[in-house]
Amino acid sequence: MKKIYIIAACLLVILAGACSKDDSSGITNPLPAVEVDGLEEAYSLYTRRDTLRINPTVADESLYDFYWTVYTTGFVQGTGQVPKPDTLARTKNIEYAVVMDPGNYYLIFNVKHKASGVVKMINIPLTVATLTMKGWYLLKDDGAHTDFDFIHPEGRINNWIAFFNEGRKMSGKAVKAVFIPGYKTGLSSTNLFSTLMVLSENDLLVCRVDNGKVVNSFDDIFFSKPPVRKLQNALVSMSGSNIGLINNNLAYAMTKGALFADLPPTYRVSGVAGVAAMDIGFDITSKSVICYNFANFAALGSNGGDLKNMGADMTWIGGYAGVRSAAMALFRKPDGSGILAKLNAQYGYLAGFQSPLVPNKQNLSSEHGLMNASTIGGNYDADYVYYAIGNSIYRTDIATISETLQVSVPAGETITCIQHVKYPQPVSATVPPTVDYLAIASYANGHYKVWLHKVNSTGTIQPVTAPSFEGDGRVTNITYMEQGLGSRTF
Repeated sequence: MKKIYIIAACLLVILAGACSKDDSSGITNPLPAVEVDGLEEAYSLYTRRDTLRINPTVADESLYDFYWTVYTTGFVQGTGQVPKPDTLARTKNIEYAVVMDPGNYYLIFNVKHKASGVVKMINIPLTVATLTMKGWYLLKDDGAHTDFDFIHPEGRINNWIAFFNEGRKMSGKAVKAVFIPGYKTGLSSTNLFSTLMVLSENDLLVCRVDNGKVVNSFDDIFFSKPPVRKLQNALVSMSGSNIGLINNNLAYAMTKGALFADLPPTYRVSGVAGVAAMDIGFDITSKSVICYNFANFAALGSNGGDLKNMGADMTWIGGYAGVRSAAMALFRKPDGSGILAKLNAQYGYLAGFQSPLVPNKQNLSSEHGLMNASTIGGNYDADYVYYAIGNSIYRTDIATISETLQVSVPAGETITCIQHVKYPQPVSATVPPTVDYLAIASYANGHYKVWLHKVNSTGTIQPVTAPSFEGDGRVTNITYMEQGLGSRTF
């Protein structure tokens, strides 16, 4: 332990002020020799799962008192600010159920000589990790409340929000969850962390990924809190810097570190919207496609005539930002027929500088399966659309609009989610993702199943023999995460 004693002596100088209550600062007498065994060179534990247990042996134990403290390494030396320690135990042996935030710490075994009051500080590096940074976040509800089930490589945490927030529940059915990187609670804050923004019908929460804690809610995330709670959609810009929100058919925008501000009351917007070079939405009043250019609306240019004054409502959109830069949108006319359209979603097309904005569109009869689907999902890689009729999934494409049965879930189950999960977000056609599934969630009798299917190059869903995940509730949104970075919702 000689190396650790040397570190401890240095740390004593840095943190002398923090030890003054133990009369350990300003001591000029030599430190009494202390012989300690049973300590590891370093410790690494998972928060909210592991217990720190150490039973050291100390020579001439009766001469000393003992206590354990911990300091975060996340402070800047030379500023005059000394981090405040947390006391974990006031005994020689420690048995501490770890609930600290993930990070790097100094674990200090304090050995206080009773006669002189001198404290020997034995410094041990402590790394606190978390299980929440890798796995599957399944957004679900039980009809009255919304939460996550989190499936990780070593197990699962059911009702993730409640687990980390003293049983807190979100009111209403699940709407959507989006991953937000580099979130912060103030514009000048340098404390950045990954979050999940969760929408239920009646509430909004922003939760840290590393510790599950709620950092914002509907009550404190607006400059002017809306009088009506009707959460419909959340959008994370392609850059990840800006967040969009649709509540009660009104649009809001946020720069991370600030609050949601109202967009101008130019349009009454649909809750249906997707992310591309600009976010793509729909004006209910004029029946026209519009774009969100962060805190402002952007009407389509002269290249968007097919998407203006359509006499139809946009009922679904899949936005495929990044390498593909395309969007697929479905519109329903009053007679039940529809239009399936593909959009070039690079900025130049959406802003009206390049053409064609709509390279392909097809009219659909009211009998087409897409016009009678209960759930719709897309394909990031190609122009395929998947949709549920009863307990079966069908595929169509914009070139032929032919319908092909793909897979079915057991009879009596309702399909609640179809989602292409790709991780990481594609940045190059030559770099394959580590995770690439068409995820299908089904529901029956208060119980969900999630099926993870591979899809081949022709858009055909490959069958699987059993669901990957099961649990209680109805799943409507799926996010995959690695190293605290989450997938986009495609």
